[in-house]
Amino acid sequence: MKFQLLAALPLVALIACTPKAEAPGETAPVAEEAAVTAASLPTCADAEATSGGQLPQLTSCRLELGDGRNVVVSSTQMTDGEGTLRAELTGADGASLQVIEEAATGFYNYPFLEDLTGDGAADLMLPQLSGMVNISYALWIQGADGLFSRAGELGGFDITLGSDGLIAASGRSSAFEWETSYYSVENGALKEIAVVVTRADPEEGEPASDQPACEVIRSADGVDIAPFCQPAADAPTE
Repeated sequence: MKFQLLAALPLVALIACTPKAEAPGETAPVAEEAAVTAASLPTCADAEATSGGQLPQLTSCRLELGDGRNVVVSSTQMTDGEGTLRAELTGADGASLQVIEEAATGFYNYPFLEDLTGDGAADLMLPQLSGMVNISYALWIQGADGLFSRAGELGGFDITLGSDGLIAASGRSSAFEWETSYYSVENGALKEIAVVVTRADPEEGEPASDQPACEVIRSADGVDIAPFCQPAADAPTE
């Protein structure tokens, strides 16, 4: 009997030391669940239409990039006027590809996508500081690999890509004066080209005119400033 017990020990030890096989497909539902979660969120445009802007916390939402990719947007609750805005890039399978966080001050506004480099790929605008009219944004440009890189900061109430290939960011400095900063993107970073001040009413000593007064107050070396003060029929009136 003792001999039989000792003979069985090697087999018992072998069974005890053999690692258990993992159940197949354990990780698949995780990615699938993440994809379903992103798809179930409202778009950020719909969330903004429902709740508006200037919020102490955002409703979690998504920005659609196409091909099943999304930017999932969320935020912390504002505490003493400070909070964190989070943007997570997810693939078609729901897998997390990139996480971006920006500090926000005052109130939150919803981020949005806009092609500001003219390459056909949507870039990400993350609001950082919200004023009564102007909003400061962190610009994250989308690269050829589909990931985003921080190019710099823009501010104003209207930010667009002009036909000249420059980004124009217009902001109010008073009820009758606005400032427009023009940028190019070089080596993945914003470069200031010129800053123009436009006034609806001429200042004392300036001649009266049917067009708003315009002045280039700053420009990069070698830039021809003449085109920046051409009369414009669509000058901001807000």
